[in-house]
Amino acid sequence: MKTCLFHRLISLSAALPFFMWGTGHATDQPILKGEPFQTVAEKNAPSVEELTSEALSNSPLIHAARLRLAASKELIEPASSLPDPEVEFSLVENIRSISSLGYVKSELMLKQGLPFPGKRSNKGKIADTEADSEYAALIDIERQVVKEIRTLYAGLYALDSEISALGIAKELVKMLEATAAARYSAGEGNQEAQIKAQLESSRIHERVDDIIAERKEMVAQLNRLLGRLKNDPIGKVVSLVAAGLPDGFQDKAGHLALLNTPALYLKKATVKAAEYRLESARLDFWPDFFGGIGISLDRENNPETILSLGMTLPVWRKNKQKPLERAAAHKVEEAKRNLEELEISIRSEIVGLIAKWDRDQEQIRRYRDAIIPQSTAALNAARASYLSGRADFSVVIEDYNLWLEARTQLARRESERFITWAGLDALIAPYPSNEKKGDTT
Repeated sequence: MKTCLFHRLISLSAALPFFMWGTGHATDQPILKGEPFQTVAEKNAPSVEELTSEALSNSPLIHAARLRLAASKELIEPASSLPDPEVEFSLVENIRSISSLGYVKSELMLKQGLPFPGKRSNKGKIADTEADSEYAALIDIERQVVKEIRTLYAGLYALDSEISALGIAKELVKMLEATAAARYSAGEGNQEAQIKAQLESSRIHERVDDIIAERKEMVAQLNRLLGRLKNDPIGKVVSLVAAGLPDGFQDKAGHLALLNTPALYLKKATVKAAEYRLESARLDFWPDFFGGIGISLDRENNPETILSLGMTLPVWRKNKQKPLERAAAHKVEEAKRNLEELEISIRSEIVGLIAKWDRDQEQIRRYRDAIIPQSTAALNAARASYLSGRADFSVVIEDYNLWLEARTQLARRESERFITWAGLDALIAPYPSNEKKGDTT
């Protein structure tokens, strides 16, 4: 009788922390604190803003895009320049008698090609539009890199939050195992409860190993985006700060996306370049000109001035210029259809992202205000019933799993909301001015 009472007191003392924990608000820190698993560095990770700033400065992908932009800028002026002049020297011989060839005169000519009016300026417009395309491509790459960094950062937050929950769960399971062992020793329970508690402990360590591998992969991807040569560690991500959406945002989000999405600017520049190429193909129906000036010397070295004028003859327009014009017209229509498809796709994406945002907001509220407090209360009630002999240990394990899943799912919902915000920001953030096009400093 005394032994039974003694074991019951041990069980109650082991259960005491759980009765004290879970009665407060869902955001309160529990009294029970598990020892953290050694999966990440002790220090916290840099903020996501610090990481994105580092990527914009060091990413090889972004540097390559800036160099392409700088190269396209350098091509604008040459595209509209005159062709290089030509210098020609010639000798005229008398061939009436092959055995006594005689020098008649020599000529030195300077020639310059003169494209038909409008051709040069049109080529300059094409080059300028291609530079606009490279600028839009650069902004798009920067935004995609930032979006991917934010997505990985949110993924690390979800994993690190789960690690923290598993640290608490590890201590909880230890106490469950101790309670089950004490009841079994007192003859008030069976060994199955203790074995189930040990099984849960093994599952916790299994999940931790999975998280370690998954986290290493995410960190490697993050280092690649940051342009780091080494696989430097990223500390623990303890929080996510996603900017809220202003009132009425849903009504104007589509309009903002169509004004600011870099991919749309790229497609618009492609349409404009195609139109200029069509104009260039039509200008090719007109001849180009060339002129020359020179001096000649006859056999007695008497100087003569030479002037020459000429023009190209586009006589093969049926087989050359007209097919090129038709091809250019097809390219214009293709570019317009691609632009139209992208606009539709962006509108659809915005609708989906806003729906996800609303869902994430509501689910986070539900987890914080209802699911986590309820799962905590259910676990404490199940433990109390088990200790008093009114419930089976399997009920405790079931409620423990619900409690752990609730805490893990909250972090995942917060992660998903941050990823949704990152997707929206990549579409609606103000498109920067192109005044410093080609500046790679």
